[in-house]
Amino acid sequence: LVEQLGGKPTPGVGFGMGMERLILLLETQGIAIPVTAPDVFLIMAGKTAIQTGLALAETVRDALPNLRLISNGGEGSFKTQMKRADKSTARFALILGENEVERGEIGLKPLREGGEQITLSLSQVAQQLAVLLEKTQ
Repeated sequence: LVEQLGGKPTPGVGFGMGMERLILLLETQGIAIPVTAPDVFLIMAGKTAIQTGLALAETVRDALPNLRLISNGGEGSFKTQMKRADKSTARFALILGENEVERGEIGLKPLREGGEQITLSLSQVAQQLAVLLEKTQ
């Protein structure tokens, strides 16, 4: 392949299996793929909020490796992201806009159990999420 792209002949070995083939193989073997709903959907609106949110997502995932946190990278309007959060069947939405970043806060809205949106400290999100998720398990 390297030679075909203009480089020196280089020996190599490779393997590739398409995702579709893997899924078909699992189905023919009768192996079900468990689908689990995410715990949290991160909604971000604004350039600073997106930068802060992506860093926050990494921090939260490092602190809570079993947490299923998803985001679409702040793509779309707030309303569109809320619809995606609801469609994802996530239990909670973390809501981060420019104002929240300035205040060092983030909103947490229950999507399944009902209840009011609360405000969490950005610096304590992982710890507060761990406690909240433990209570609602």
